[in-house]
Amino acid sequence: MTLEYDLVIIGATAAARAAAIEAVNLQARVALVLPQLADERLHPQRDFYPYALARIAQSHRIERTRLQQPTSYPWKYAEAAIDRLDRQLSNSVLAAMGVDTIVGMGEFCRRPQLAFNVENRVLRARAYLIATGTISHYPLIPGIQAAGYMVLDRLPSLVDRQIPLRWAIVGSESVGVELAQTLAKLGCRVSLIVETERILPYEDPDLANLIQAQLEADGVEIYLETIVTNVDTENRAKLVTLGDETIAVDEIFIALPDRPRLESFNLLGVGVDYTEKGISIDNKLQTSNERIYACGGVCGNVLGGYHSQSLTEYEAKIAVRNALSRRKTKIDYNSYQNLPWAVYTDPPLARVGMTLSMATNSNRRDRIVLQSYLKNSPQAIISGINSGFCQVIVTPTGRILGAEIFGHNAPELIQIFAIAIHNQLKIADLTAVPCLSPSYTEFIYQTAQEWHTYQRQRRQKFTWFDRLCWWK
Repeated sequence: MTLEYDLVIIGATAAARAAAIEAVNLQARVALVLPQLADERLHPQRDFYPYALARIAQSHRIERTRLQQPTSYPWKYAEAAIDRLDRQLSNSVLAAMGVDTIVGMGEFCRRPQLAFNVENRVLRARAYLIATGTISHYPLIPGIQAAGYMVLDRLPSLVDRQIPLRWAIVGSESVGVELAQTLAKLGCRVSLIVETERILPYEDPDLANLIQAQLEADGVEIYLETIVTNVDTENRAKLVTLGDETIAVDEIFIALPDRPRLESFNLLGVGVDYTEKGISIDNKLQTSNERIYACGGVCGNVLGGYHSQSLTEYEAKIAVRNALSRRKTKIDYNSYQNLPWAVYTDPPLARVGMTLSMATNSNRRDRIVLQSYLKNSPQAIISGINSGFCQVIVTPTGRILGAEIFGHNAPELIQIFAIAIHNQLKIADLTAVPCLSPSYTEFIYQTAQEWHTYQRQRRQKFTWFDRLCWWK
């Protein structure tokens, strides 16, 4: 039987669309199935919505001394920004590139031949890729279903409504921390409720405490080690019970870990194993059915403890190449810690590689921690920036194990360390070329210079015998 396509991709995520473009670039015949419910609007770039809100909030900060009804302008700005991003990977753009897009719910079938059925069509291909991503988790809090709540997928709906004034954000996911700060800047009264002993439990305690202090300075009320026991309604207000205390809010946002999006695709019928954590895959992103691949959040893969769109797109491109080629690329999941990650608060936190907590818990004695402060750089002095911190973990020979940056432009600056770790550069290599001044890259340069300071101090302590052993 003739195969209509080389690859059929299932998913409405940005990663699924990036995979389709990658397959077209490899001159493959591609079909992209966009699973969509009748009342659902596809937002492949939905993860960027809180960041767009945060961007406009920085220039529309409202004094906390006067609580007022927040304007809908930031939501309209974010909606327009997301629409522009979506248009870059719209169905018409993909069709012009040669991707056959089909919108609708479907499922796999294995007889008489493996195929994917959707909209009265039978799609047969050499291989299939599942990149449906994740959806928001349903909270198991008594009374919350009747009271109603907000999740990331529903945030765009506020553009046509009156913006709630009082918010309760439940959960320790990074998107909840980011949104809490953004809403506080927009003039809302925000309560952040987490079950853990600190916000951002995957980050180093010292850096998480810095972000917590910044959130509290922006007016966010934080409840640590607190569980929501019940939600009720009274006079249009939602009553959130926290043990012996009850707070009244206008809206509840759930920031719990997402769950894999596994609709009724008949995965078991075609021999694809999965659990509630996601689809089971090997190091080639291949499922238990050798012709079906999967990537990203639908497999439960995370980056830095969180679901990441950049990780999903990274895996999607590898999965496409493996699906279309006999030569398979294997993924070392342990190397994922060498991919950069960021928490987009103000100021943001970014990290790559080994963190200080990891190094401490692993009892590594060969680690050296280099630290510097952003406020000492010319660019920070000129811009009036007083906060910012960088720490780099290296071995005695200067090999970079990891880096963490808290401060302005941290997501951009961490890429320098990510590239250095990927190319096995040493910390001294970052000072080989002078950096522009004034610029934020001087912050990295200053941190690398601490390595030379450490080396000078170390040589002064060496005896002639120590130096001979070190030279050997």
